[in-house]
This record gives sequence, C-alpha cells and structure tokens, in this order.
Amino acid sequence: MQQPNNNSEAVKRCMSGADGPLSSHIRYQPHPPFATGKSKARPRPYSAPQRRQTSSYTVPWHSPAYVEPKNPTRYYNVSLINHKPIESDISRHAPFAARKMEAFVNSTLGYPRVENGNSIPIPSYDPLNDPHLVEYFERRFGSIQIEALRRQRLQRFSRPSSAGSYGYNGLLSKRRRLAKDGEASNVLYKIAVTTGDLKNCGTDAKVFIKLKGLRGKLPKTRLTKKAGSVKSGKKVAFRFAKGSTHVFKIWGPNIGDLKSMVIETSALKREEAWFLQEVEVINTKSGKSWHFFVNQWFSLYHNDCQTVRELWPAQSSKTEYEVVTVTGERRGAGTNAKVFMSLFGKSGSSGKVHLTNTSKTMFTAGSSDTFRFKSNCVGPMTKLRIEHDNTGLGAGWYLERIVVTDLKNPQWKYFFPCGQWLARDEGDGEICRDLIGNRDPLAIRKLTKYKVTVYTGDKSGAGTDANVSITMFGEFGDSGDKKLTKSGTNCFERNKKDEFLLQCPKLGRLDRVRIGHDNSGFGPGWYLDKASNVSNPQQKFASDFRASLLTNVPSAPVTDSSPDRRPGQTEGLKA
Repeated sequence: MQQPNNNSEAVKRCMSGADGPLSSHIRYQPHPPFATGKSKARPRPYSAPQRRQTSSYTVPWHSPAYVEPKNPTRYYNVSLINHKPIESDISRHAPFAARKMEAFVNSTLGYPRVENGNSIPIPSYDPLNDPHLVEYFERRFGSIQIEALRRQRLQRFSRPSSAGSYGYNGLLSKRRRLAKDGEASNVLYKIAVTTGDLKNCGTDAKVFIKLKGLRGKLPKTRLTKKAGSVKSGKKVAFRFAKGSTHVFKIWGPNIGDLKSMVIETSALKREEAWFLQEVEVINTKSGKSWHFFVNQWFSLYHNDCQTVRELWPAQSSKTEYEVVTVTGERRGAGTNAKVFMSLFGKSGSSGKVHLTNTSKTMFTAGSSDTFRFKSNCVGPMTKLRIEHDNTGLGAGWYLERIVVTDLKNPQWKYFFPCGQWLARDEGDGEICRDLIGNRDPLAIRKLTKYKVTVYTGDKSGAGTDANVSITMFGEFGDSGDKKLTKSGTNCFERNKKDEFLLQCPKLGRLDRVRIGHDNSGFGPGWYLDKASNVSNPQQKFASDFRASLLTNVPSAPVTDSSPDRRPGQTEGLKA
C-alpha cells in the first residue's frame, strides 16, 4: 500500500474505512470490523478533531442563534384614592399588612383607645423605659449618665464667653479649671488630722495621704496648706504641732465608701518623729464620714520604726465590747490579782482596760466571767493582750480562753484560745500573754517560735543577776515584754552565750528589739555585746542586733522617748 503524501491524506484514510480487508491482512477467517457482508460504522476516536455540529440543539437556548423572547412588563396602578377596605391576596401578604397577633394584643390591652376625640394606638416598645432593664442600665451606663449630667450642669451655670475671666490675671481658679477641662474632680473631701499630746510628737516633715474606696482610689496627695506653715531653715514647711487638729481640703473623684487609708511621712531624723492620734475623712457630697483611730508613731526611732501605715476605718467612733473569760478547772487556777486587757485591731487599739464587774467573786476555777466596757472601735481584731499585776494571795491564773464581741458590729466576734498559766511560779513564769483570735471557735492558731541568742561582753563585771527582758518589733507589731530566763541555769555571765526560745504572734521580718533589766540583785550592771541570731526557725531568716552598752542605770543612762520606758533598758537596737 502506498504511503500517504501528507498528514491530511493520512487522516482521511483513518476516517474512511475500507469495504473489505486487504489481501495482505487476510490470513485467517474474517473478524470484525472487517467481517464479510455490509460494513458497520466505526466509532469516532477521541483523538480525532471534532466535527462541526449541523443538527439542531437538544436545548434551544444552547444554540448561539437563540434569541430570548421579551415578556410583557406588568404595571400596577396603586393609589389611595377610591381605596376600598377589601382584603385581597396581595394586601394580606404585603409587608405593611396588620398581623393577627398585633390585633390580639391591641384588643387585649384596650388599644386603640379614644382620648379627647383622637384615636391613640398602642405605644411602641422602648427598652430605656422597661422597668426590668433599669438596674442593668444603671450598672452599665450609670457613670456615663452622671458624667453627662455633670457637664450639663457646668454648662448651664458657666459664665458666657463675653464675660470676664475669673481669678487673678485672667486665669481660672484650680477648681474651675479642673471642672472646665472635664476632669472627675467633683467631690470635696475634708480631712481632719489630730496630732497626739506626747512629748516631741509634732513634726514638720512631709505627710502624704492616699484613700482607697469601693469605686476607685484617690492618688497620693500631700497634706499641706499656707495657714500653719513655718520656716524651717531656708524652706517653708507645714507644721503638725503637738495636740493640734488641722483640716485639709482635697478635690478628687467620687471613690464611694472608704475601705482603707495610707499615711506616709518623710521623717528620717529623730526630731521629725510624729505621733498621729486620729484622722477623720468627710465626703461633703454624700455627707458620710469615716474615723481612723491610729495612736501610733511615724518614726524610725520609736516602737516598730514605721513611717508608712495602712489604716482601716472604724465602723463606729465608739462601741461597746463584751468580754467573756473562761478560767480553767485546774487546782489553784483562780486568781485575786487585778486583770487587764488590751485589744488590737486593724483600726487601732483600745488601750489597757481593767476587767472588773459588780460580782464579788471573779476568776474562780472552772467559772466564766462577763465584762463590758466602752471604747473606740478597733475594727477587725488581730490580737489580744491579757495580763495581771501579780498581787493578792494566789495570784497565779490558768486562763482557758477569752471571747470578745463588738456589740455594735456583731459580725466581729473573736475567740482567743490560751490554755496556759499567767503566774510567776507556774509554767514559763509569764504574767502577760498575747493571744491570736479567730472567728471560728474550733480554729487554733499556733504561735511563732523565735530563737534569741544573747552575748555578754568580756569585761570586768560584765555579768548580771538582774531579770532581763526583751521586746521584739516587726512589720506586724511587737511581741510584748518577754523575760529571758532558763530554769537551773545562771545566765548572763561574763563572756558567755545564752540561747532562749520565745513564743509570740507572728511579727514578720524583725526591725528592732528593746532589751533591758529591772536593776535588781547585787551588781546589776551588765555589759551586753550583742543580741544575735534573733530568728524564726520556720522562715529561715535571722537578724543581728549590735549593742556594746552597759545596761546599768547609774553608770550608763540611756534616754528613750518611748512612753513605756523602764529603768535599765537599752535603747532600741536595729538590725
């Protein structure tokens, strides 16, 4: 067979089949597609080019010649003229058509009703007037609305732009500038500060205050004013004189009811020490007042050596406390001595109170005694100090527990477990104890143990036979007067080291100790080298307090401005 001359001829041969097989192809019996007889049409291969379609399309609009017919546009003539109130299928499905539910509600509520000849339809729903959402809107947008009303009042009473300016040289006063600028300084606070009546308790150091309320804070502000200022060197400072009361005015945001107050001073020298008696804060807008009973030194040289204190307001300036003492059932547990108690709380202290009543027999074994006394409110109670004067026959007292209740604030009921002797000849020989309270009567708060190591110097006559005591001061308060004694041991000999284990409420990190003796015995003079390793075994920290002082009153008198100073005490030793 002759080969095709070109591709077109080859394709043509492929597309047209022969009527019969070639002679060279016939070897066996004929088989499709070259069977004998009439030939069948060959299927078109996929690789062949498509033929142009000449027949009609199955779907008419698939054809490129299809022309879309034009449907006639329907126009509706809608007019309110000659309108007939006859419902139709169109009016029933129109978006403005009345619903059956609305008709039912209108008929139930009595709408539409006629007033003064006019038909009044049912009012539309307004969420701002919904009584169920009033509380939510007040909580969510109350501050915004109050601020908007405040600005409206300021604009209503503000001076016109054509009027002259306030103040000197055309400047607005500070209060009006703050209000004009839109700041929230719209509440006037009056703060009355009372200084104590102790010796050298006034100060001209800088005093700062910070208030914390339920709705915010008043930032740190200095308490000062022109009246009462004095010249101190080349500077002019405000003087908090002894026994004086000064009232300061501070503008600030409305912080709601006060939760606490922080007082801070810049006193670094002994002569700048300040004894603050009490503070009263008055919100002139709401008329509420809060009392803070302090009675504390702000000094690096007195008591706990603090210059910053956070104070809590007393719920009432004066309150009445009920004290119930429970004496143990041991032999000789009762006492005839005079018993005193001091309450300490977050708002201050009550001072020493003599527990007495009309009963002839008090503090007998296995009995409970109830006492009532009025005092300033100390707020939530932190500790209680119980003691007696060790007088009378059988002064030893075994105290089981004490229960204290603030009668004006019954939620402040505290239980103070003791279970120890207050006796010189029983137990550890202590007649003054600090007890930690709790609102849970079954809770028992353990005291913290402190290890005290005292070193006596190596000098002639350095030892002493006097009764030595120590008071530790920390960030949470003081330990009270603790005696340093060990049974069967002669302590405080020359060039000796003595170790003692004391128990008291947790004091935090120690800042200062006061150590001394009662100047009793033969040759009470004592050369103290240092009180070292005053440590808390649980918290693993210790402090060293250097002394190198002879604690003998005639030979080495020491001055201390503390009110509870006793003969033979050294001044406060700092770590």
